[in-house]
Amino acid sequence: MCIIKAATTTILLATLACCELSYKANANPIPIAQKQLGDRAMAVQQNRATALEQVLHNQKFKASDLAQASTLNDIQGSWAQSFIAGLVSRGIIQGFPDGSFRPDEPVTRAQFAAIVSKAFPQQSNRNAIAFADVPEYYWAKDVIQTAYQTGFLAGYPNNTFLPEQSIPRVQVLVALANGLNLTAKAESSTLLDTSYQDAAEIPDFARSPVTAATANRLVVNYPSKDVLRPNQTATRADVAAFIYQALASQGEMPQLRAEDPAAEYIVGLQPATPVASAPEPQPLTAEQVTKLRQQYRIEVTPLTTLIRPSVVGGGSSVGSPTAFGADWGSAFVGTSFQGRARNTSKADGAASLGFGLGDARRAVGLEIAATTVDLYGNTFGDGTISFKLHRLLPANFGIAVGAENAIIWGETDGGSSLYGVVSKAFNLKEDAAKPFSKITTSVGLGGGRFRSEEDVEDGNDTVNVFGSMGLQATEQLSLIADWTGQDLNLGVSVVPFRSLPLVITPSLADVTGNAGDGTRFVLGVGYVSRF
Repeated sequence: MCIIKAATTTILLATLACCELSYKANANPIPIAQKQLGDRAMAVQQNRATALEQVLHNQKFKASDLAQASTLNDIQGSWAQSFIAGLVSRGIIQGFPDGSFRPDEPVTRAQFAAIVSKAFPQQSNRNAIAFADVPEYYWAKDVIQTAYQTGFLAGYPNNTFLPEQSIPRVQVLVALANGLNLTAKAESSTLLDTSYQDAAEIPDFARSPVTAATANRLVVNYPSKDVLRPNQTATRADVAAFIYQALASQGEMPQLRAEDPAAEYIVGLQPATPVASAPEPQPLTAEQVTKLRQQYRIEVTPLTTLIRPSVVGGGSSVGSPTAFGADWGSAFVGTSFQGRARNTSKADGAASLGFGLGDARRAVGLEIAATTVDLYGNTFGDGTISFKLHRLLPANFGIAVGAENAIIWGETDGGSSLYGVVSKAFNLKEDAAKPFSKITTSVGLGGGRFRSEEDVEDGNDTVNVFGSMGLQATEQLSLIADWTGQDLNLGVSVVPFRSLPLVITPSLADVTGNAGDGTRFVLGVGYVSRF
């Protein structure tokens, strides 16, 4: 007996699991391809020097806050670095105890209320309201009331606030425009249509406030300046950029220099024009940096990056599991097709739907995936449910234990498989936009389908080693080699659209002929969603 459908199912799940959290923090924050790298690096140095000068002359900045802004370990090279560092220096937002900022994590309505209340301490202009879903003991009750009374945020029908709901980018802009009473002289349709390719996606209620936010240069769009993505969940980096620009519009923060890399994404800001006579800025010397660190007790924090697998670059496996998986706030769907199932002449396919629970960074995540394994036969009569418990560790490590096909209905030809796996991502280059910037490896031990074909046929209840390696050749393509425990699979994982979490993985299975009856073509397609 040889495993046919179970192998198909696992290839699909592995393809999805390797690339299912596109909006969370990456192992190596991925900036855009750098143009005029020397000038941009100089601009970042210049911005840091300006921040240090402001500490000396502006009592609003505290040394402890500046220390944190200078030692956050995951914003260096980020498109939002200048916005984040500026707000952290003012104590408006903060990093996490592990020294990270996690710029790609989503922001809830309660979290945004806390940030906006601290950034804009204004007088109340309306009476408090008792929100039905904000109990007395809720941590953000007071800041929610403040944000409501000052006009930044409003509730939903039936006196609800939905504090744990992720806040869309358009709601952040509407809140800032309304709370600061911003206006615009231009007509909404004219300014929005000329500024954004996706202006039609802006809800009707938001068009006037977003127009005001655009006219006052609050809007920051990365990676495409003319794509607003109004209904996409706002990340911590997005909120930092919007808040910084709102404070700058009120004269509470310095406007970014036009040559600062972050300024490239501010809507309405013209690019810097080179001036031949302008003196070339000089970076801080090592002695100056040391002196400032000692003066303000800025300790150099060891770089400890906590990883999430990213859609960027694709996956790292085409047949065996990795230690990365979905946790709360992420879901995935996908399908796979093989031109010929193992030991048959018939084509076959599978479809899968999965979601995550828990938090793999702070505790553990649990990925649950349901799969129908016979698209060309009894489509919903044969299927399985699989589980994976996974944990993200410092230094780009991940560990997981799982049960493939833990629950089975109908016929799957494969049975259940228990396994344990360790994965690690190695950053080969600081700039992930460069070719061959990262390699991800996994090695595991498992029974069931991971056994050799000989042990499967003889019914031996053994365990076997499996593993995979994925080389991120470009930002949107990975080359993959995968030993499933029985044979070698080779594949290419492609992300065709930078802004869409869609992964396409064509591969060849049973390449060495160690198992099965010859090489077979397998195609996997997966899509990731954040909620």
